[in-house]
Amino acid sequence: MSGGPDAAAAALAAARPVVLVDDLAPDAPVTGALVVPGADVDATTMALLVRETSGVVVVAVTAERLDLLRIPAQAGGRPDPGRPAFAVSVDLRAGVTTGISAHDRAATVRALADPATRAQDLTLPGHVLPVRVRDGGVLSRPRVEEAAVDLCRAAGLSPVAALATVVDEHGEPRGPDALERFADHHGLVLVCVSEVLARRRAELAHVLHDLGMGRAVLVTDALAG
Repeated sequence: MSGGPDAAAAALAAARPVVLVDDLAPDAPVTGALVVPGADVDATTMALLVRETSGVVVVAVTAERLDLLRIPAQAGGRPDPGRPAFAVSVDLRAGVTTGISAHDRAATVRALADPATRAQDLTLPGHVLPVRVRDGGVLSRPRVEEAAVDLCRAAGLSPVAALATVVDEHGEPRGPDALERFADHHGLVLVCVSEVLARRRAELAHVLHDLGMGRAVLVTDALAG
């Protein structure tokens, strides 16, 4: 079912997945991701992510959090602002076995979202793939990873989100119409990255206006690039 940033944040706060449409990707087909808050991922949710998506589950994490956990960027390749900034994969050190099961991956995702987790609690490399999101969220990079973290923040949750691309029965990414049908079939809120960006711009404009800065819209456009 269609919604908006408020409905999506409310769903995440209730530990419900949402469908996030990547409608601002330049020169690329519109696709979508199934997003769940990192703090609430359990084995059942992880199994749902793997079953209904490409199976490549990534975890969007703030740069500050990754630095605190001493998780470096993946080596090799040139930085590309259009592509996710993958970090070295990780596993939780204690309480997991192979690291690849739904239980183990869920435990590692929750650890990434848990403020009590420290660098020594993780092993590198592992089976959970973090993505470093930009400071400023969608205002800096209007893509699904940043939007997912912004929605978690709006829900009052840890700014960590697990997500994966929604695919059809043939393993191909679902387009806009198929994503709407998928969301309706599962009773999930569907929201677009463009809607999250519009909400963030409006919020920033309101703050800057209250501070007496009349050119807030121009500032938010500059932040968004």
